[in-house]
Amino acid sequence: MRLKLNVKRILGDLAGASLRVFPAETAHDLGMFLLKHRLARFLPRPADTLEVPHDLDLHMRIPGLGDLVHPIGLAAGFDKNAIALRGFEDLQFSFLEVGTVTPLAQPGNPKPRMFRSRSEYSLINRMGFNNDGHRAVYDRVEGSPLRIPVGVNLGKNKQTLTEHAISDYLKGLIHFKNLGSYIVINISSPNTPGLRELANPEFIRRLKSEIEMQVPELLKKIWIKLDPDLPRKEFIALIETITEERFAGLILSNTHRVTWPEAGGMSGHILSHLSSERLTWAYEVHRGALPMIGSGGVMSGIDVFHKLARGASAVQIYTALVYRGPWAVLHMLEEFKAEMLLHGYTRASDVVGCHYRD
Repeated sequence: MRLKLNVKRILGDLAGASLRVFPAETAHDLGMFLLKHRLARFLPRPADTLEVPHDLDLHMRIPGLGDLVHPIGLAAGFDKNAIALRGFEDLQFSFLEVGTVTPLAQPGNPKPRMFRSRSEYSLINRMGFNNDGHRAVYDRVEGSPLRIPVGVNLGKNKQTLTEHAISDYLKGLIHFKNLGSYIVINISSPNTPGLRELANPEFIRRLKSEIEMQVPELLKKIWIKLDPDLPRKEFIALIETITEERFAGLILSNTHRVTWPEAGGMSGHILSHLSSERLTWAYEVHRGALPMIGSGGVMSGIDVFHKLARGASAVQIYTALVYRGPWAVLHMLEEFKAEMLLHGYTRASDVVGCHYRD
């Protein structure tokens, strides 16, 4: 028993030290190795700190995703190539999103391309959709049966001209049409030239038209991921179009474009206000008719509560894993439950949209 406990302690110390000692992308790769081999199962698991009433219900039901045991999922970008799905399931996520994946494998941008901003609990990345391509990711997802929903985030290859981007997305939709609980159209990364130019009503309508002609059955499972840097007027026009064209839902939001101290997309604490504001803008348009996932700046259970209060039905985390460690989900759920009780809620589903009711 003592030996087993010491092994757990050593592995826990090693996992924490990797984030402090190694460069950001090296630490990420090391963490992915540990998760791929499901070594997180040997880490000491935190005990519950809150005596939860029996009637406190964290379950969420979301069209397209189905039933979630709680509202915290993994954002795209952490496991781009679906190499550690079982490992992330071990960390108690309620759903996972792989990718961004492109039709052809590509190496992404030159290194270094991921940086920590410790003082702001944030990350900056300019990865550039580095991934193994449709075929490899499909095979890994298919070969990793899970108890939780998995979504696939689709992008375009760097060399694909903007005017031909729909072709890349359609290849992905056709390739993954029988796999995954939901599919995400990523037109929001700041690190692929021309990608954010696609975030306009005309593109959304063209995409819808092509989907209806080639894979009409998929419309009910296609979500759109937007960036937080669009001006309000343009953002509202996009939400109106996405709602009118009856896509499945919205993910708000991707990273915030920055040029200092490094160029790329910033995630983490600094993004919290921007992503929450975009949830509010979107909710003002669709009034709850369109499911939303809150992503960006979700670092605590209080953040989870406030994203749901502004209309999200679930949240996704990325940077929180870097700064809060492998058991971030469990810690955040305890904080979320405490926040629910503080506000008098016993069901997580009742929190959704409460900002507009209270």
